[in-house]
Amino acid sequence: MLRALLLLIAALALPSSAAASEPADPGALADAAVLAHPSIEALRARTDALRHTADAARLWVDPMLVAELSNLPVTRPLLDSHPMAGVQLKLQQRFPAPGEPAAREAAAHARVEASEAAVVEAANALRAEVHARYWDLTSVRQLRGVTADHVVQLDELLGSIRARYEVGHAEQHDLLQLQLRRDRLAEVLVDFDAREAALLAALNGARAEAPDAIVVTPSTSPELTLAGDPASRREALVQHPRLAAHRARADAARSGAAQALIEARPEPTVWLGYRVRAPTITGDAGTNFVTAGVSVPLPFASARRFEAAALAQTEQARASEAAAEGVHRRLSAALEGAEARYARAMRRAEVHRDALLPAARTALDSTLSAYQVDRATFADLIRTEIALLEVERELLLAATDAARAHAEITTLLEAP
Repeated sequence: MLRALLLLIAALALPSSAAASEPADPGALADAAVLAHPSIEALRARTDALRHTADAARLWVDPMLVAELSNLPVTRPLLDSHPMAGVQLKLQQRFPAPGEPAAREAAAHARVEASEAAVVEAANALRAEVHARYWDLTSVRQLRGVTADHVVQLDELLGSIRARYEVGHAEQHDLLQLQLRRDRLAEVLVDFDAREAALLAALNGARAEAPDAIVVTPSTSPELTLAGDPASRREALVQHPRLAAHRARADAARSGAAQALIEARPEPTVWLGYRVRAPTITGDAGTNFVTAGVSVPLPFASARRFEAAALAQTEQARASEAAAEGVHRRLSAALEGAEARYARAMRRAEVHRDALLPAARTALDSTLSAYQVDRATFADLIRTEIALLEVERELLLAATDAARAHAEITTLLEAP
């Protein structure tokens, strides 16, 4: 009964039972997360808002229509009571400085492009998080599976040693030590359950799904090959979304500086008026008048204000360019480290799979046979059993480390 229960635990150590569907593709999970996550949607909505603003950036200020009843005497407020009384109708328009509408439009579209780059940057970070949590979850499930399998193997070994003990060919302390080791491994399975729940919740949080939503992971990690060579990967790194986002912010700041310098130019205001008068009691015929005029602001303070704004935007552009350079160096270091981890993990997986694992299994079988005929000690048997467990664990860890490093490299090389 106990062995059947442990075999069930070993089966459940994988993401699903034997009737479950195929393992989920981490790339598809990442793409779905980008499409569904509210944080990405919020950035898209902000970009759409900026785009609507940019569509109207070239529009002029609305003309003004003014109606004025002026110069009426206080004692007799009528149009015919005084020659200066009348109704003034005025149409007024402020004209932008030369090049100002185009500068506003360019700055607005640059802000849209910066916001779009921020969306791609956030999507790339979300994809990286989904991939990392997926392979962490895969590693925990695979380790739990191999641990449960070893508990089953220890139960079989316990049965063999218990039979030898009953006929006086094994010591009681050997039996107790093995029982203790088996119980400790069974306790570790509970820790794997807690770690799996935490990692599954983290993965589903990145996917904007319920914390306990089912995600099927593979029982063995696939062998993934890297695209291109190191030189081409370093060239592709220049297009990383984080770098593109910093460059877009620098472009937006430069466009803002150009807009500020153009807006420092005076904006003339032109008006045309028509004054309606009435014949007065003093004998004035009440001739209507036409007026026209232009006004230009004197840029005493505004020029300095716009100049300061242009300088501030220029410094913002310089800051974004410096940040891009710093990010590029960090990304280059991250790519170098991920490639090194990938190469080492692939080599570890190859050595453990092709050499160390067969040797450990052969050593355990040989030691068990020797122990049954009193040609090996109990300590030898335990050592070989531990060695097999460690080799199997290292093989699983190496395979998932390689997959995790491959996913990190892939997201590092993702272009907008």
